[in-house]
Amino acid sequence: MKTKLTAFVLLGCFSCIGVDRKDAIPRDPVLSILSGGKLTTTDKSGVPMEKGNMGILALQVGEKQTVSLEFFNKFGVRETPTVVWTIEKPTVASVINNEITALSSGNTQIGLTSGGATASIGLTVVGDANAIASVVVTLPPSISSTTLQINQSLQLSVAAKNINGQNIAGKTFEWFTENSAIVAVSSTGLVTAKADGTAEVHAKSEGVKSNILKFNVGAVAGVRTGTFQSAGGYSTVGSVTVEESGGKLIVKLSSNFQASVALGTFIYLANSTSGGIVKSAGLDLGQWSPGKTQFEAAGVTLNQYKFVVVLCKPAGLTFGFAELKP
Repeated sequence: MKTKLTAFVLLGCFSCIGVDRKDAIPRDPVLSILSGGKLTTTDKSGVPMEKGNMGILALQVGEKQTVSLEFFNKFGVRETPTVVWTIEKPTVASVINNEITALSSGNTQIGLTSGGATASIGLTVVGDANAIASVVVTLPPSISSTTLQINQSLQLSVAAKNINGQNIAGKTFEWFTENSAIVAVSSTGLVTAKADGTAEVHAKSEGVKSNILKFNVGAVAGVRTGTFQSAGGYSTVGSVTVEESGGKLIVKLSSNFQASVALGTFIYLANSTSGGIVKSAGLDLGQWSPGKTQFEAAGVTLNQYKFVVVLCKPAGLTFGFAELKP
């Protein structure tokens, strides 16, 4: 017996669908497509049909459409369908758990098979895959707090995303601060704390506004900060935050921290910036390498040391230091 398929959309009452036949008379398997009125069945000329095995669907880029399915076996008994989907052009659309997602402009055929019954959907996707759906501003990966001290700087990241959450390259951004006297932001997203208070920062691209980051500027109890300066003809840039947490002293270097690297560049806590004294009397936190931003020390109090020092340990030379405040 040649298998046939009836595929149709329920636009109103569907009391005639889903009646289990129990007369045990073999019939052709039937797959019914139910889709809230958005999926219609037509003949080859585009004229709507009540029966057929072709559905026509039009979506915008990023739009999703769930296709509900019913399957009647050869005895006319409704069964839960196990559907196998195929897509002619996977770059145009995808299907997961019976949900079609339009990915990019174009046309594609979507096939579905269940228990010997087959159907297909002719999908047309329109729209600009590079249209901005959202703009997302984020802190550096190593930074979790939006609390800054005066003169501290922080480089923000920004990305334009399409409706599928994918990054869109080549977009330009504008940066905004609600109060530049408290927090300034450059054209590249570099935030600089200017005075005590709070201020919000956001970005915008092609009229789409990003999420807001609220910055608090001022001293924080249990936290000391400092800005590095170079020493001895060597280079050290960036800032540092020192805080007590979990019985330990946590020393965090800023994401833009950079220092000269010699035989061995180490981070110390000390009460002097003289290389010899730092090496002999300071607290060695460990060797620094590019990308390393956090050090820990147990049994040390927040105010025990005055400086964070970058030291060439083998030579006892100070490459740079930050005085901790307050």
